[in-house]
Amino acid sequence: MKILVVVSEFPKITETFAIANVLHYLRQGHDARVFHLKPFRHAEIVHDEARPVVERGFTFPWLPLGPFLAALLRHPVRMATITAKLVAEMWREPRRLAESFAILPKSAALAAYARAEGIDHIHAEFATHPATAAWIAAELSGLPFSFSAHMYDIFVSQSLLAEKSRKARFVRTISDFNRDFLARIPGFDSAKLRVIRCGVDPARFPAPERQPKAADTDFNITFVGALLPRKGVDILLHALARLAARPDWHLNVHGGGPEMAQLQQLATRTLPGRVTFHGPATMAEVKAAMYSAHLVVIPSITDSLNRSEGIPVVSMEALAAEAPVIASRLSGIPELVQHGKTGFLFTPGDAADLAARITQVLDAYPAAQALAARGRAQVLDEYNLDNNAADLLRLIEENSR
Repeated sequence: MKILVVVSEFPKITETFAIANVLHYLRQGHDARVFHLKPFRHAEIVHDEARPVVERGFTFPWLPLGPFLAALLRHPVRMATITAKLVAEMWREPRRLAESFAILPKSAALAAYARAEGIDHIHAEFATHPATAAWIAAELSGLPFSFSAHMYDIFVSQSLLAEKSRKARFVRTISDFNRDFLARIPGFDSAKLRVIRCGVDPARFPAPERQPKAADTDFNITFVGALLPRKGVDILLHALARLAARPDWHLNVHGGGPEMAQLQQLATRTLPGRVTFHGPATMAEVKAAMYSAHLVVIPSITDSLNRSEGIPVVSMEALAAEAPVIASRLSGIPELVQHGKTGFLFTPGDAADLAARITQVLDAYPAAQALAARGRAQVLDEYNLDNNAADLLRLIEENSR
């Protein structure tokens, strides 16, 4: 079976779930390829196990004139209908409309490619531009398509979502929170919604042999993730500034991004000597960080562009390593980090509330470890990467031509 996966940026270290899914398709003997709308990200870290997927990535020029003109000549009515639908749905969002028109020629070329290569199913990994490209390609080629809805992709804009849901064979989303949100959108075909969570590979996270924290060692408080505004690392630093009088902790930040310099300045000013920035981390380094952490904090917020988290993979990795977790009470996060059951939650953006939760964990650490052990059991049961990738593949197989 030939599967075509559509993404926006590729490769992208914060979207390892997309690569993991394609790896699963390949291991099951399918011919899976990745079409990325934007140019290849040559500066991105590529882990060795991801190379078979990266090698299958491709794109087209922004204006593939031949395929685009051929689509206009071969399918004038369909092209006119697609254009009219884009305008009708997005005229209130001129920037999004312009971006959608920018990917129209590429999407037409993708339709021609899919027909010529005998593609059986097109699946977009996000509900925004990737799903729009998949929808256009499906309309022009007659091939079945589907898309995944993760988090920010359904909150930044709902334009065209209902139309795409009606034309898709199915819509996969990663949380009950997302499912309920999508079902409330007027005209959205909620009967096509399927909740299939992201996950981690249990083989990467064997059961740890965690020992009680030695009295003469500091608590290793850990953050892992891209240094972006929506990750809320500044909130974590402000929370820890409230606990500066406690000498028994150190913060380790694993990850890089545009906020690094600003966050380093904040840490130097408010917490001198108490924070270490390690920079971008490989998969092996992330795993090591999780096993060495006494506490993993996920202080996510919704940023100025309404972008937020779904259920961060880092929360699954932390609990798989039985590291206690404190996370924002945001979107689908409480479905995994259940307050007082598998971890602790705090009000997003509230540094005082986060400081109180950190104090709670440090002052009663054995109890926090017990919650993390329950969290590991939940991850292995509900957030198993192989099982969930197999569920998504099964849906693709059942809804192919």
